[in-house]
Amino acid sequence: MPRQIGVEDAKGVKNDLFLEVLRDEAVARLNELGKVSDSDGYLERTYLSPASIIAGNIIRSWMEEAGLRMWVDQMGNVHGRVDGMNSSAKSLLTGSHLDTVIDAGIFDGALGIISALSALKVLNINEQLKKLKWPVEVIAFSDEEGVRFQSTFLGSAAIAGVFTIDFVQWSDSAKCSKRELYRKYDPESVWGYIKLHIEQGPVLESVGLPLGMVKGIAGQTRIKVTVRGSQGHARTVPMSMRQDPMVAAAELIVLLESICKRLEDFLSYDDQCKGFSM
Repeated sequence: MPRQIGVEDAKGVKNDLFLEVLRDEAVARLNELGKVSDSDGYLERTYLSPASIIAGNIIRSWMEEAGLRMWVDQMGNVHGRVDGMNSSAKSLLTGSHLDTVIDAGIFDGALGIISALSALKVLNINEQLKKLKWPVEVIAFSDEEGVRFQSTFLGSAAIAGVFTIDFVQWSDSAKCSKRELYRKYDPESVWGYIKLHIEQGPVLESVGLPLGMVKGIAGQTRIKVTVRGSQGHARTVPMSMRQDPMVAAAELIVLLESICKRLEDFLSYDDQCKGFSM
């Protein structure tokens, strides 16, 4: 734990302490949280599992140390809040998800929670936490990955107010229904949301940059495509007369990859990306 500082401490001592909190302690906490797992030998911490409960309690203790008011909502999201100078103002939210995929890395999710708590802890040490112009709330979201119930973003869906009753119909592999775990959570109005996240790709490393600002997010669309063909004898149907659906599917896959790699060769769109055509 970093040492406590007094009035008589020099400015250099404070700077050293801030470095301890923002770097050394943050790294130690990432490693500590990375060991809280439901499995031996790798990191697995799914929604409301025993390891998830333990990790949530650890995060609550770190929130208390940072000077935050804590609570856990009915979806299992762990909250830590400082009201600042205007408790009635809309809140700035930060944080990330507490759960993991199977055989996860220690930075995914945890980095956004721990870095936010480290920043607020430094403000608390420097007696600036209560001088914030609006409330700041750190949230450790209970579920993003969807490993347990195959339904992603349960915790953040409740916060955003898009959680529907349909989500509680499914069961996990142990036949434990989400209906047994869920009570309705009314989301609060917020000013904005920001978080730090590890890049899950090679771009920053390839250009030699330690940090990047996200200007947009990836959207996912899943569609089901059926490719039909005709059966024929393997030896007697000429190649010119065959209609093999696997060959057609392969051509579709290659075409889609080409479109994604060279979008300008296939699509035209306006500057605001409001529409496009092939």
